[in-house]
Amino acid sequence: MDTIPEPFRLGNAPAGSNIQRRGFRVPFGLKDGRVWAPSEVAKGRACGCVCPGCHAPLVAKAQESRRKRPHFAHLIDTGCQTGRESGIHMRAKQLIVERQELLIPAWDGDLIDMPNPPHARDDEGQLHWGRPIDRPARRVDLRDLEVERSFGTYQPDVYARDEEGELLIEIYVTHAVGDRKAERVQAHGRRMVEIDLSRLDRDTPHDLAGFEHAVLGEPANRIWISCPEAVADWQASKQELDGQVVARNREIAQLREQQAKAAEARKMREAQDSKDKEGRKVYMRRLMRAKHAEDLAQLPELTSPDRIARILREYQASAEERVGELLDAVPPAVRSACLRAHEHAWVFGVDPALWQLLTYEHFVASQPSGSRFNQKDVATWVRRSFHPEMALYRLFVAQYANRAETRRAGYFKWRLAYWVFTDEENDRIPGFYVPVNDFIDRLESAYLIRRLPVPVGEREVLPMPPSGFSPVAVVA
Repeated sequence: MDTIPEPFRLGNAPAGSNIQRRGFRVPFGLKDGRVWAPSEVAKGRACGCVCPGCHAPLVAKAQESRRKRPHFAHLIDTGCQTGRESGIHMRAKQLIVERQELLIPAWDGDLIDMPNPPHARDDEGQLHWGRPIDRPARRVDLRDLEVERSFGTYQPDVYARDEEGELLIEIYVTHAVGDRKAERVQAHGRRMVEIDLSRLDRDTPHDLAGFEHAVLGEPANRIWISCPEAVADWQASKQELDGQVVARNREIAQLREQQAKAAEARKMREAQDSKDKEGRKVYMRRLMRAKHAEDLAQLPELTSPDRIARILREYQASAEERVGELLDAVPPAVRSACLRAHEHAWVFGVDPALWQLLTYEHFVASQPSGSRFNQKDVATWVRRSFHPEMALYRLFVAQYANRAETRRAGYFKWRLAYWVFTDEENDRIPGFYVPVNDFIDRLESAYLIRRLPVPVGEREVLPMPPSGFSPVAVVA
């Protein structure tokens, strides 16, 4: 067999090309109305064959060669460009008519217009599949065969009948079935199969068994141009599917209507509940405010800036002598820590410097180093040891209790506020823990005590420095 140039192998020649490329040989010769392979006729000029394309005389060559495939060649070069394609086309028709059998392809529908199985989406976007059309490839026996029988506006290469009725067969070598011809066949309700031989390997036409398989039995090179039975079956499946989707869409519409009604009813209930809840909230707020009515009535006066300034002057005047005595007995660092105070330190009904000095003496100065105390204990001792504004303390406790309840409910908040009070009232109520915590922080900054990791608020008294406190120590 001669060497095959790479450009002429299967798949390199453009489909539909009618150019007889250099190097392609005439595989079949025409004689007595039939096409013959070189091995079927006498060799040389004695073959008596002419070119199927140009009808010029041929010579049969290489019947006995071990290097080359048997083939035909023009006796005289005529520049023929159609001999190969015409021979393939005629030999394929001849094979079908003589063998009276054919592998017809599976019907797979059309990916765009007729997907198999059919599918559709409902109004929720859910994809539904119909019944698949199962028409596998199968070999059929043919009868009543005719070549190029005319149907007026179209003429198939081969007309035949099988067990299902008429079957039109097209051989595609240079020209595929066009849209117009396909539409006419489909409009007449006839079946048509196209066998694609346009991309045969260069040597296949010279291999009689391989060529016969390509024409009669290769499942990969044939398609349905028209298959009315399959189309009707597909349309029935699609109609069934559409009916199922319509029914599903009806269910979806009913469900959406029910959901819309339920949502509207829920909205109305929520509006009523909100109205009732707001009414209950107003009622409860009024009821609970009544418990604090007297204290709230005093709040503006008790917390007025003028009153705070006045009572601070009174507290300082009455405690001046005692504060002086205590200050003389403490180091400068303690003095610095006790002479400063938080803005709410006045709530304990005494000069802030006095209660801070006495607190230092009770929890630090009078205790050995290493002893411990907790901030909560300090706050309780200060409140019980002096004379806090009880009306303000009760309001503060209400705020504190509300915050604790809110945290237990899973809503973490820092701000002390009670929903029963107005924002202005909540802002006016002074804190009773903040002044104590602030003072303890200053003692810690002066290295008189230190914070312990657990439990929360725990402090430890530190030993006196060997050289005493620096006289210039000032607590920031």
